[in-house]
Formats: sequence, C-alpha cells, structure tokens
Amino acid sequence: MKKYGALLAGAALVLVTACDEQAVQSMGSTAAAELNCVAKTNEVVGVSGSSVSDVTKLEDGYSVLMKVPEAEQPWVCETDLAGNAKTVFYLGEG
Repeated sequence: MKKYGALLAGAALVLVTACDEQAVQSMGSTAAAELNCVAKTNEVVGVSGSSVSDVTKLEDGYSVLMKVPEAEQPWVCETDLAGNAKTVFYLGEG
C-alpha cells in the first residue's frame, strides 16, 4: 500500500507542477513579464515590495517600469517576448 501511495503522491506532484506551468502560460506574456520583473528587480536591488508602474510592448519583448521602495527614480526591467526577465537597470543616478 505504501508503494502505491508514494506513486500516487508523485503523480499528483507532476500534475500540480504541470498545472502551474500551464497557468503561467495561459495568463499571457504581459502578466508573465510583470511577475518575472517583480522577482528579478527584487533580486537585483536586494529589496522586497517592488511593483509594476507601466508595461510597454516592444518588438522583441517588454519594457516594464518598476517602482522600487525607497528609490527616487524608477527601475526598468526588460524581457523577451515570452516574458522572461533579461536585464534590470536604474533610471536615476547612482
């Protein structure tokens, strides 16, 4: 019985993982760009709580304007067409 329980648990984990990936894909590239840019900006800047101010669709991806806690100017996150964060940079000095 334990053998089948472990097998079912493993199958359930695979299904949940597949559902999560499908959910991100179905939400669209813009939403993926926003989520990925929040995570990448928080990682690069070393903060939590960054938020999206604006999203611009470009020919080769998205430019996401980010509001970062305690930053005087916005940060920008650039993604590919699928919404994968590629670069993050600060628009202010310093």
